[in-house]
This record gives sequence, structure tokens and C-alpha cells, in this order.
Amino acid sequence: MTALSASPFQSTEFTPSGFGVTVPGPEVDEPIDAEDVERLLNNGKPSLRLPEPLEKAFITDEGPQRLRTMLISGVLVAFMFNWLLVSDWLLVPDQFDLALRLRLFLFTPGILVGVFLLTRLASAAMREWLLIFPATVACAMNAWLCMSSTDPMAGPYLSSLATIAMFSNSVVRMRFAPAAVLDAIIIALFVGAAINMPANLPPILIPAGLLLVCTIVFTLYGCYCQERDDRLNWLLHLRERLLLKNLEDANQELHDASRSDMLTEVANRRHFDEHLAEVWARHQRDGGEVALIMIDVDHFKAYNDRYGHPMGDACLKAVAGALKRRLRGPGDLIARYGGEEFIAVLSGASLQTVHGAAERIRRGIEGLNLLHATSSTHAVVTVSIGVATMNPSAPGATTTRLISAADEALYRAKNGGRNRVVAMGMDA
Repeated sequence: MTALSASPFQSTEFTPSGFGVTVPGPEVDEPIDAEDVERLLNNGKPSLRLPEPLEKAFITDEGPQRLRTMLISGVLVAFMFNWLLVSDWLLVPDQFDLALRLRLFLFTPGILVGVFLLTRLASAAMREWLLIFPATVACAMNAWLCMSSTDPMAGPYLSSLATIAMFSNSVVRMRFAPAAVLDAIIIALFVGAAINMPANLPPILIPAGLLLVCTIVFTLYGCYCQERDDRLNWLLHLRERLLLKNLEDANQELHDASRSDMLTEVANRRHFDEHLAEVWARHQRDGGEVALIMIDVDHFKAYNDRYGHPMGDACLKAVAGALKRRLRGPGDLIARYGGEEFIAVLSGASLQTVHGAAERIRRGIEGLNLLHATSSTHAVVTVSIGVATMNPSAPGATTTRLISAADEALYRAKNGGRNRVVAMGMDA
């Protein structure tokens, strides 16, 4: 089972273009399961509610674009809704003063305040549901004007509720669930207004009602198709991101495997060569010394012969672990040089400092107390260590000469009785 961490889908902030406001977004903490994505795509028609955490990721990813649409639509409706004053003057002239006050001094400032508050609301799902409120207020205002008017044109004017439903479903592109709730409210307001209108206008209200219902059915179906397609497209893009992420992870694993020793989990010889070349080039430019610590496990062949290769592998792992615990500098690298030999690169350290580090390594490995009954020098596993430092900017200095110096120091440590450190400093 393949999983993708939530980080690619986290949205910490969003600044809508042209509004200059920062909006915090929700975080998705659960991993995304690639199998869930593939299963949903194989179904062909994803539902309007995805499994968790896919639903959270979808809302988070789509939130910025949805908020931009809401803000633009809000500013647009704040001005366009006032155009209905022309219809108010022509169709319900006896209520024009009330319409003027409601539209200019109540609804318009309310919408602008709502647009600002939307940018401060972190929950993308909550923003979708709050869209119901201003649309309901707009419909209620039109319905109230029609009910309060005695003009014979008030009945036909009730069909203006269809315009609000069309705007909400088609321009704002509300999500299907809140759009369905809003449309039910609009139908209820229409029916309530029609029943309570003072004039008896069934011949006019029936086609107006049919117009409203048809508008709602068509645009609500459009909302459903839009959201379904949004979710399907998002799943397709998500699958692509998952595949790319899995490919990157696999490539990284291959890269790491090519640069590390499988047994001891330290760098391998190839990684050591690359790292030493990088450190050497840096110190050639910036100055400072490069140091090598070459470590050899004493009498390791005898250890393998006595205890077997599995125990020999365990011994090498223990030695590598001791090295990693004692060499943690930012420029340090520990590598398995071959067989029972390890090597460490230290950047910018003096010979005295490196000698002290090597001595701590020697004591630490001896302190592991790994029994070595066949050792001719000690009853436990020990190491011999050669240390060398060189200034890369010195005349004639090369990495080959530095490695040779460390190898020579190690040879002297082994010939000198093992379980000891020999250091050699070289100017060139």
C-alpha cells in the first residue's frame, strides 16, 4: 500500500488576487492512500463526498480558487443587485422607497462586509454553506416587496427570484448540497409570497412558478455536474502527483542505496570519494585542513573464523554504530572503506583535534566489550586507527597523498601493537 504524506496538500495561507488579504487554510494531517484514489477513478463517477482524508485534501486544494470566485461574485452582486431598482420603479412603484432603502443601505453594505468576513474565515466548507445566507436575504427582500405592493405587476415581478437562483448556481457555482438547500428556500419563499399576495393572480403566478422551478432544476443539475467534474479532475491530478511522488521516492531510495553500505548503514566507498572531493575543493578555495581517520578492526578474520559471518556482520554494525555516535560534526562523513576498514572525513579540524576524536573512537569501541577470544592482543574487539591531515591549498597536496598518509598511519598503528592511534600531519 502506497501513501503520500499530507504536506503537498497543506495550505497555510492564500492571498486572493486583487484583494490583498491573507487567508489561512486548513491543514490535512492524515496520509493520502493511493489505492483509494485509484479505486475512485476506476469507478468512473466519484460521489460528491470523498472518503477521508481525500475530502479534506480536496477542500484544501480547491479552497483558494473557490474563495476567489466567491469574492469576485460578492463584489459583482453588491453592484448588480442595485440594478433591480429599475424593475422596482417600473413594477412595484408603491414600494420603491422601501426597495431603495433595503438595497442601498442594507443589502449592499451587508454584502461588502460579508466579502471581507469571507477572507477571515478559515474553513472552506463553512464558506460554502454561508453563501446561503446572502442569497436568502436577497430573495426575501424581493418576495417582501412583491407581497407589500398593490400594483398588478407585483405578481410577474415575483419571477425575479429565478434570477437569484440562476446567479447563485451558475455564476457563484455553489457546491451541490448548499445549492440544493438554497433552492428549496427560494421555492418556499416564492410559495409563501404567492399565497400572501393581496391580488388574486393565479394565471400569472403559475407560469412564474414554472419558470422558477425550471431555472432551479437546470442550474442545480449544472451545479452537480460542475462539482462532480471538479472532483474527478482533482482526483486525476492527485493521482499524477502521487505517481510523481512515488517515483521521486523510489529514485531517492535508489540514490541513497547507491551511496550507502547496506550492512553497516554508513556511506560506501563511492560516496566517500565524492564527499572527499567536495570537501577538498571547498578547502582549496576557503582554506583550512582536511582530515582522515582510517579505522581497521583488529584480527577481524580470526573473529569471523571463530564466531561465524553472522556474528562478524553484527560486529561491523556495532563498530559503525560507535563511529556514528562519536562523529557528528556537520562536515563529518563515515564510510565503510572495504571489508573491516572504515574511514571518516573531518572538515576544518586540526591534527590535535582529530587525534583526540580518534582516541575517543578507539576507547568507545573497546568499551563495547565484544568478546574476541582469538585476538592475540586483547580479549575484546579493538581497532587500530591512522589519522592524517593536509591543507588542500598547500603545494603538491592531493587527496591521493592524504589517503596514502592515513593508510601509512594505520599501518604504523597495526605494526605498533594494534588498539592504538597514530597521527601524521602533512603540509603537502
